Amino acid sequence: MKKGINKNNNLIKFLIILGIVICSLSLVAAHQPRITDGDYSLLENAVLIEQPEISQAFYGQLTGKPVYYKITSDKPFKLYVGILIPDISGVQKNFMSVEVTDSAGNSVLFLNGSDYDWKPYFEEFGGDQYLEGPEARKNVTAGTYYIKVFNSNNQGKYSLAVGEIESFPPLESLQAMVLLPILKQQFFEKNIVVFLLQFVGIIIALGTLTVMLSLNLKAKKSEEWLETALKVNPYIKNFYWIGFILTIILWLAHYISNPLNILGIINTLVLVILVIMSYNLNKKFANITMDKLYLKRSVALYVLWWLFVFLTVTVI
Repeated sequence: MKKGINKNNNLIKFLIILGIVICSLSLVAAHQPRITDGDYSLLENAVLIEQPEISQAFYGQLTGKPVYYKITSDKPFKLYVGILIPDISGVQKNFMSVEVTDSAGNSVLFLNGSDYDWKPYFEEFGGDQYLEGPEARKNVTAGTYYIKVFNSNNQGKYSLAVGEIESFPPLESLQAMVLLPILKQQFFEKNIVVFLLQFVGIIIALGTLTVMLSLNLKAKKSEEWLETALKVNPYIKNFYWIGFILTIILWLAHYISNPLNILGIINTLVLVILVIMSYNLNKKFANITMDKLYLKRSVALYVLWWLFVFLTVTVI
């Protein structure tokens, strides 16, 4: 029996480590996301791009005027610029052009999107579809440069890629995870109904787990609460599994539609760990005592559930 438990614990540890490694690798392969929100239609208030050689993606929208970005460097650097637009079914495609000029107004790079053969591009980290436009790179001297994003009517959404050095320090990784759900809704116009349906099972399962964890925490303080937990847990655990099974079905239905999404793969891995941990705790909760409430495992399961929730929000 102990060997079986140890094997399960080792498997859980292995899956957690594997998930962290995969997550780290996926972040390395992505641009640092930035949201351009505001009026940047004049050179005087251009969006400042720091560390221009670091791979960054600026998500914005033209609303009748061009948008300007500004790079100031005190040393020579390799300038890379690329342009993409979201590939959303049923939405008009507004192809973008990009021009880079120096402080004197001389043209340094020009990406003509109107005459370019835009190609479909699947971004594996967020699992989103783009149309990829022209790109260019050039070694430039120290100085100030302006990047202008525009088209004939200055309308449409775009993603401006700058820099080619992949870098994702911890704070950037956290910021990327926070921004992705916003981009899903604002930039890719994800359906809010699908989003809500996905969370029906999660609400049931996580809500039930919250009640069970609260009861077990109180059971640590008195025999009376312990008896209550022993009586209630067998009943409410059924609701937990109903919510969990519903979560699995809804998630797999979503995942199958986009199996190449790296975050989707990671989230599926988290779901597998949740199944294993839930199965182990399910048997133990029926025989809890004051000395064996399995609080550490319960808290670990609770935290893992919130990780699943966060990744689900990000992917959908």
